[in-house]
Amino acid sequence: MKRTRTIAKKTAGTKLTIKEAHRVVNGKGYMAYMVQGWKEDGKWQRKNFKNRSDAERFVALKRVELENEGRSQRMVLSPLSDTQIEEAVEAFDLLGDTYTLNQAVEFFLANHRPPEFTILLDNAIGVYLGEREADGIRERTLRQKKSTLEQFDKFVGGLKVHEVTSEKVNKYLKSLRAKDGISPATRKTWNNYRNELNHFFAWCSQSDLATNRPYCFNNVVQEVRHFTAKQVAEQKEEIITTSVQEVLDRMSHALSFKGGVLAKYYALAYFAGIRPEGELKGLAEHEAKLINLRTQTIIIPPALSKTGEKRSVSISDNLKAWLEALEGQPIVPKNFDRLNKEFRKQHGFTHDETRHTFISYHVALNRSVGDVALQAGNSESIVKKHYLNLYPQEEGQLFFQIFPNLKNGTAVASKESSPNLSLEENFKVI
Repeated sequence: MKRTRTIAKKTAGTKLTIKEAHRVVNGKGYMAYMVQGWKEDGKWQRKNFKNRSDAERFVALKRVELENEGRSQRMVLSPLSDTQIEEAVEAFDLLGDTYTLNQAVEFFLANHRPPEFTILLDNAIGVYLGEREADGIRERTLRQKKSTLEQFDKFVGGLKVHEVTSEKVNKYLKSLRAKDGISPATRKTWNNYRNELNHFFAWCSQSDLATNRPYCFNNVVQEVRHFTAKQVAEQKEEIITTSVQEVLDRMSHALSFKGGVLAKYYALAYFAGIRPEGELKGLAEHEAKLINLRTQTIIIPPALSKTGEKRSVSISDNLKAWLEALEGQPIVPKNFDRLNKEFRKQHGFTHDETRHTFISYHVALNRSVGDVALQAGNSESIVKKHYLNLYPQEEGQLFFQIFPNLKNGTAVASKESSPNLSLEENFKVI
């Protein structure tokens, strides 16, 4: 028979601490290290050491002594070796009363046991993205997936897929930062990144002979927190729009800024409400095909639309005048990102401000929630909740009467307005 130890319930306290203290003896000062946190004969004890290493050594020995208090010795038959028995005892010590040994083993096998085929995370990402591209996923969506997954791979340090845990995913999401580089990312950003990782690891855990899957036995992202729509909405920024006068000023500046290279871009952003990120840049590549001045319509195909659905935007009379005046000029010029960053900084643009402005003035002028929802690619409920009644009908009319005057190089209040009069004075004339 082999002799093993089974663990009884712990009765001794083991929260030993080392406290630094400055002592003075015979006028001379020195550092002392006081160990405290255990009882003997019902009384709390403490012991001082001159060196921290001696204090730490004492703590280690005392902790073992206290942990072993209450252990009973028992003779049992066991097929385990002496080494395996000692490992089992150490495992019980580490687990304490929090988990059973079976629970720990089951969790480890579910999260760490390598499948028959193992693969590095970055290689799996390449296979996954290749499949998504073959499925015909939009290029913009594919770029987003690639960016998120590669960032995650870099963060965890080149692990194999089956080595990734929920804790690592959670730690990665907590590391995300807002645009200021300091504040934590918003709950919406958290959800977006979590969703990308969730799709990937769900794919990794599926069986597929062609790609030697599964690469792991479960989707580790399922246990990671997902914020509800209500929780996300609590952080939603207040919608900011541009006053009519400010639109007039900004469009005038766009005509003069670097030779007017951004005028066409901002005319479409303001007077058609097309999303600046993704949609407008995509539209620039197919302008001749998607912008029809004769029918006064702009087609946003599913491949460009954020919602993945085709929509048609009506070209207002003032927008038509801008597009005709700037015919032949690209929507997105060379060095666009640098130029646009400079222009936006000068005017203090906020996120999607041009789009918010278009929707607000459109619904103010036309009093049709349904029409603006179709043109903007939003739901009617979103339009009602965020854009309804922000402006009176008169201001909606003023907004859509802002035209270009290339002779003077400015935006004007209407075709007939004078650049020498104020906005209010011009509209009184009209």
